[in-house]
Amino acid sequence: MKRIVAFTGAGISKASGIPTFQDMDGIREKLSIDYFLSNTRDFYDVLLGMKKNIDKASPNPAHKAIAEYDLPVVTMNIDGLHKRAGSKHIVEVHGNFDFVFCTRCNKHFDFSYVNKSLYCDECNGLLKPNIVLYGENIPRYFEAIDVITSADELLVVGTSFYTSTATMMVGAAQRAGLKVTTINKDAEHEVPEYLHKILGKQ
Repeated sequence: MKRIVAFTGAGISKASGIPTFQDMDGIREKLSIDYFLSNTRDFYDVLLGMKKNIDKASPNPAHKAIAEYDLPVVTMNIDGLHKRAGSKHIVEVHGNFDFVFCTRCNKHFDFSYVNKSLYCDECNGLLKPNIVLYGENIPRYFEAIDVITSADELLVVGTSFYTSTATMMVGAAQRAGLKVTTINKDAEHEVPEYLHKILGKQ
């Protein structure tokens, strides 16, 4: 059977009520490593606002179809909706909201801890979210490339190609000779239809 890997960006979660960065004015600057270090409290206020929105959201039919057909997923999203839809093989290249960690001693805390303090209760080091910020390297980059290049086809869903991550991942697929299929509009309808057409009934 044809092996398809899904590569997803913010557009897949739009139908779940999560705005893309294009819809959120000035958000990119505030999600940079420089902003985190120089305006930490405001940085976390922005992140907590995003998390509140994400916590209210549910996976839409595009997330669910990808999970039902058991496609491996490489996602740039930090919203965790692929996990909640039931996908088992996910590389979250930009991290997630699962925890924050101390930049000094690496102790982990639940994300909600930052409502109480931005500093570690052991060593007083600054807490950083488990999210790759603009200006940082991607720790799971090579893992993501390996997953993508092991496929026959890359299904790109909901990415504007604004981020260099998208350009690099799709470029790797093209160099490996994969078929690249892009669905950027109406993903909640187009993704289930496409997978049904290619892979048959579930």
